[in-house]
Amino acid sequence: MPSQPQDHVHRLIHSMTRAEKRYFKLYCSRHISSGQGIHTELFDAIGGMAQYDEQALRRQFPGAAFMRRFPVTKRRLYEALLNSLDAFHAENSADDKLRRLLHHVEVLYSKALYADASKVLGSAKSLARTNDRQAILLQVAEWERRIMERGNYAGVTDANLRERAEQVDGLMREWQEVEQLWRVKSNIFRLIYRSGQAPGPRELAEAEALSNEPLLAKNAELRSARARFLHHHVRSALAYARNDLKACEKELVACASLIQAEEAQFRSEPDLSLGVMGNLAHVRMRLGRHEEALEGFREFRKLPLMLATAPSPDLQMKLFVMGGSLELSVLCTKGDFIRATERLADLEEGLAHYGTRASTVRRAELELQGAYACFGAGLYDRALRWCNRLLSEPWIEAHKELHALGRMLNLAVLMELGKAALLDYVARNTRRFHKQHGATFAMEALLLGHAHALAKAKDAPTRYALWSGLADQIAALAKDPQEATVLDHIDLLAWAQGHADDKAMSQMVRDRWTAKAMPGKPLRGKHAA
Repeated sequence: MPSQPQDHVHRLIHSMTRAEKRYFKLYCSRHISSGQGIHTELFDAIGGMAQYDEQALRRQFPGAAFMRRFPVTKRRLYEALLNSLDAFHAENSADDKLRRLLHHVEVLYSKALYADASKVLGSAKSLARTNDRQAILLQVAEWERRIMERGNYAGVTDANLRERAEQVDGLMREWQEVEQLWRVKSNIFRLIYRSGQAPGPRELAEAEALSNEPLLAKNAELRSARARFLHHHVRSALAYARNDLKACEKELVACASLIQAEEAQFRSEPDLSLGVMGNLAHVRMRLGRHEEALEGFREFRKLPLMLATAPSPDLQMKLFVMGGSLELSVLCTKGDFIRATERLADLEEGLAHYGTRASTVRRAELELQGAYACFGAGLYDRALRWCNRLLSEPWIEAHKELHALGRMLNLAVLMELGKAALLDYVARNTRRFHKQHGATFAMEALLLGHAHALAKAKDAPTRYALWSGLADQIAALAKDPQEATVLDHIDLLAWAQGHADDKAMSQMVRDRWTAKAMPGKPLRGKHAA
């Protein structure tokens, strides 16, 4: 089949705000005298398409000369769009201002206005230092060297050269610290995305090796705010991978305090603060500190309203992912599954809107929560659709914890629906997968055995006994911290005990929430503790 026409122009136009679109037309009228009408007409035509269709464009502009060289026309439109957006956002952030200042330095230098170039360079250096931008400071150092050379070192003393050498050496060490911490961060997050809170021996050995990095030592002296943030950020991730949630919380609190204390350095990256607040709320929820988690969730929702400018599309996507995940987590932990399912229309809309711009692991996390909300509400057909969606995500097998949780919830849903033939097929496939790749959780093997026994049960007393036995076995397994992480995502204990006690799972979860909110009130059921 012939390949589909490229749609990068269509994607860019549809990502633009109304203000950006208005500015583009103004930009065309001011800067593109020749062919301006072509650009605006093509811009309107492509912008009006829900799906990009080049043949529709050819029908709309029959015989137009620019359609005979359409790839060239389209490339020029794309370049005009980027130039317009560059001008529109020229002063939006410190990074934008710094790039523009360095370009001004280059222009002045090329005109032999070296003193003026040096003055602008000083402004760039001051702004870069204030905002902790080591990469820009290295470019500043390069321009300083070129200006000294071009002036044949006039007025440059030995003391000037020594001072500059010390500054550049310090700057290089700052850069190396940030770069090394980023490398460690990348490795530990790849491990987390692969294994979550269920690392195997190999993953634990990897985490232990990464934790030996000297820059992660408790009292490591670091030269920049960026390095100090990464220090705590990576330590929180390592603690999470080890399932040490108290240590993880402590490091996240340190991240939040640093962002607040060094506000100038992180002002242009609101996603860092959002990520820290969202992670703190999740960790506190799992630690059972629900009121603190709820307060953190409320603070998280306020943060976008406190931004100086409207969130960018990138930040909007992160807000959707983090906000949606937090809200569903809070509602399901409280046992309010019905309200959680009422949020799923927005979840569907967001997933359709952002598509593959959200990573596989983020989409799968939201799909797991959608499935669990429907499962807790007793909407098993909808839960099954969400499970199928999760298990069909490309490369989901690489994310062992999420894949295992999706398989387990899928088994539980099939048991509720009584789909014996499909359940048998899924069980055989799961056992085959375990033989090839190993089981992530012992709890999954427990569910497989329970499904097999339940299918053979002939009467109600036998079924009740099986459910009671399953609850006992899950409670025993949950003493292992790694196995207990399953219940943080899917409360299989409440589900099994609900069947044993002939109560709805949602009621079991609500009772537990109420008991934690009111410590003096005892829980019902033998597994309440």
